Amino acid sequence: MTNTTPATANPLHGVLTQLRSIREHQDASISTMDAGSVERIAIHITNINASITASTVDHANASKRLNDFAAALSRIARNSALPNEELTSRMGEIAASLRDVSAELASNHKIPDWSASAVSTG
Repeated sequence: MTNTTPATANPLHGVLTQLRSIREHQDASISTMDAGSVERIAIHITNINASITASTVDHANASKRLNDFAAALSRIARNSALPNEELTSRMGEIAASLRDVSAELASNHKIPDWSASAVSTG
C-alpha cells in the first residue's frame, strides 16, 4: 500500500487571480502608479512561483520578496485615493496569503507540493 499525501492548491495561483481581477477592474481609488506596481508585483510572483516549484535554491530570497510584496500591497490599499473597504479587504487577504507562503518557504526546505503550480499573469 502506498501512502501519498495529496497535493494542495497553489496559493500563489489564488494571489495572481486576485491581482489580475484588481488590474482588470481597476478601481478609481488606485492611482496609475499603484496599478503599475500591482502589475509588476504579479509578474514577480509568477517568476517566483516558477523558481520555487523547480528548486529550493531561491526559497530564502523568495520568502523575503513575498513579505515585501505583502507590505507593498497593504500600503497601496491604505493609501488609495478614495477610502475603499472592499479594496482594502481584498489587498489584506492577498497580503496574508503572501505572508503565509513566505512563512512556508522559510520553514520548509522542500519544493512545495502544490497541484496547480503553472500560473501566468494573464
